This record gives sequence, C-alpha cells and structure tokens, in this order.
Amino acid sequence: MRTLLIIAASGLLQTAIAQGTWNQLNDYSGGQRYALTGFSINGKGYACTGFDGSQNTAALWEYEPATDVWTEKAPLPGGARQYASSFVIGDTGYVMCGWDNVNEIDYNDLWAYHPETNSWEQKADLPGPARYAGVAFTIGDIGYFGTGASNATWRTDFYAYDPTTNTWSQKADYMGAGRRWAVGFVADGEGYIGTGESSGTRYRDFYAYDPISDSWEQRASLGTNNRRQAITFTINGVPYVGGGVDFVENWSDFNAYDAATDSWSTVAPFPAGSRKNGAAFSIADNAYVVGGNGQSPIIDDVWEFIPSGINTSIATLPDGTGQVYPNPAHDQIYVADPDARTFRIISSDGHVVARGAVLDGHIPLGALAPGFHVWEVEGRNMTVRGRFLKE
Repeated sequence: MRTLLIIAASGLLQTAIAQGTWNQLNDYSGGQRYALTGFSINGKGYACTGFDGSQNTAALWEYEPATDVWTEKAPLPGGARQYASSFVIGDTGYVMCGWDNVNEIDYNDLWAYHPETNSWEQKADLPGPARYAGVAFTIGDIGYFGTGASNATWRTDFYAYDPTTNTWSQKADYMGAGRRWAVGFVADGEGYIGTGESSGTRYRDFYAYDPISDSWEQRASLGTNNRRQAITFTINGVPYVGGGVDFVENWSDFNAYDAATDSWSTVAPFPAGSRKNGAAFSIADNAYVVGGNGQSPIIDDVWEFIPSGINTSIATLPDGTGQVYPNPAHDQIYVADPDARTFRIISSDGHVVARGAVLDGHIPLGALAPGFHVWEVEGRNMTVRGRFLKE
C-alpha cells in the first residue's frame, strides 16, 4: 500500500474544494470510443477495446500521468469487442468477455496482459456462458466476475479466478436480479455489484460479496436515480460511482461510498455534462475517466478527478527529505529526495497547473502565476507534498 506523506514547507496546507476537483487532460489518443474497459498497473493507466459507432477495436493504449501522454501497445489478441471487463492481480492486467456486435459474437475468453514485455497470454476461459457487460474486480490475489448478458438472458452467476492454478471456480450467485451494465468495486475486503439493467428495468441497488463466507448481503442503494452504464473507480480504498443513464435521462452526479457506515455522499459532479460507458482507472491519489458518450455523441476526452483537493493534515518527514528550495522561488525549485520521479504543481483551488518529470531534482515553474502553490512529488514508494511561494 502506498504511503501518503504531507508536509508544510512554508506554513500550513490549505483546504481546497472538499468535494473534489475535475481537470480536463489531453484527449484519448485511441479516438472517440465508448464501452471501453480500463485498469492501472504500476503507475500507468490502460484503456482497452471499445466501439466508435461503427467498428469495434482490440486496441490497448497506455497512459503516463506525469506527461499526460498516451502510447499504443499490443492489441488484445482475442479480437475486437465492446463491453469487455477487466481486473488486475499483482502486475498483470486481465481482460475478458465482451461483445462483437458487428459479427454477433459473445466472448467468454480471458487474456492476461504483461506490461513489462508488452505481451498478452491467453488464460482459461470463463466456464459459464459467453457474455458482455459483466462486472469484474479483485479481492486479494483472486479475480471475480459475474452478471452480464447474452442471448437476451440476464446473468446472476458468479465466478472466482485463481492465477496460480489458472482455474475458475463457481461461487454463490449474485443476490440481486440478473443484469448487464452494472458496476463493481471492492471496499473493506468485500466485492460490490450494483446498478445496471435487465429487461428494461434500471437499478440503483447494491449487494456486497464476502469471499470468506461465499455469501451476498444487500447494502445501501445509490441515491434516488436508477441507472445503467455508470462509471466507477476507487481512490485510496474509497469507491466512487456516477454518471450513467436511466431510460432517457443521463446523469452527471458522482457519489462516494463509506463501507463503515454503509452510506453514500455526493462529490463534485462530472463537469462535462452527462457521461456513460466510459473507462476509468486510478493512479496514486487520482482517478481518470476516458471516453464514453453522453446524450448521443461519442467522446474522446479525458478527465482527472482529485478527490478532496489539498489535504489539511501534516506529517513530519526526516530531516532533508521532501524539502524544496529556494522558497520563495522564481523560475524553479529543487527537491532533495533522490527518489523523486514525477511532479505536479497544484493551485490553491485544487487544480493541477503543471506536471512533468523531475530531472536531477529540478522542477521548472515556467509561467506559473505568483502566489502560494502546492508541489507534489512522487517516487517509487511514496508521494510527498508541501507549499511554496512563487514570487
């Protein structure tokens, strides 16, 4: 687990927008797509497959948050598709199932992606029926998958994948109604599935899966809006769900789930209007939403979500660690931590105003406006923050 250490290089850190902040980034280089799947491994984000309105794709693109750049990687060997599902175990990403609506193919295959070699490896097929728009997540070192649809049948079956033996085992069926286009996440060691649709019915209910007892329990529903094709991501153990569509009304709200109290709270809504069918992944303390569609257009924009602006807590680092100088500064600052790799500069209202690689400890300030800002530096095992004055 990453450790977040926050220091005050000059005074106290100030609170920004408590509900979170959205920042628009460079567009997705894979083009206008919806029904993608997303995951992250070792500080990089990945968006895979999807549909552009006429053709499906098997493409895989890798996102580097430090430079805000996308790089195309080896495509999924199993074929072009939409509404695939994905999960991550260790340093391996898994993509499975999905639908080729052009050729009317439902898939039940599983593929492992290895970023270090940019290669794919086929794994054991899902033992249940082929399908699309199912839900996948990871608890510990086991991947889980369930729900989805095929041949106008809405599924409730649920399975666990063990990568050490490359085998699937069937688990207790999902407790809610069979459905497609649901979302899933993990909180406090339990897996959650909720929202979605079946036979024209939209849902807002959620159920939690306990892998120890192999059982489901109903939990708090999400707000008052039934929805399908919503977007979910998790930041530092806190799940967020938002967007999606009811029958004709699209949603832009986002909500955070507290597993300890079994309750939802609203956060900053998606700023570009309604959004559904986008890919999402988390890197460090932020999440990213890629592509999707709104009322009608297919979109290639990318948005970053910072969950709570600038944290007000303070922790002390050992002498000489995490300090920047000079402070106040003019054109550049230097960070003493030799492990520093990437940096971000965050304005007092919580917006990222600069980012890049740390070169020999050097962080350029460029055209940064005068005033107080927060610097954030990420290394292999930690992120440090502090405040500085640009003169």
